[in-house]
Amino acid sequence: MPLDRPWFRDALAAETAEAHLRAHVAGTRKVLERVAPITEVVAAAAATDPDVAELWQYDEDPRFTVQSAAARSLMAKPGASADVSPEGAADVLYGLLGPELFLLFVRDRGWSPQRWERWVLRALRTQLCDV
Repeated sequence: MPLDRPWFRDALAAETAEAHLRAHVAGTRKVLERVAPITEVVAAAAATDPDVAELWQYDEDPRFTVQSAAARSLMAKPGASADVSPEGAADVLYGLLGPELFLLFVRDRGWSPQRWERWVLRALRTQLCDV
């Protein structure tokens, strides 16, 4: 689970919202480079195979659990936007840091993972930090 990963713990330990966001996005990019293509294949298999679908079910989406924990920490730090709740921040993180958007830009549009990281960091900074 990413909550136990060193990159995630480092993001939580960051002193400012911007430093937290930078570490979180960088760690997420590394995960998505490995996992995003696989999640798409597993989701397709789950849609057609009941045995795979049963393995893929969970009470709570683990990705949302990670983004919620990140959002609670992020929004409590100096430099976080006072206009965004932790719940709202979790939704934004969940949407922009998902494998679907990563694959759309990196695989389908030909962006490098580093370009995606720079873009999503700017977008998240604008949404979640006082800039």
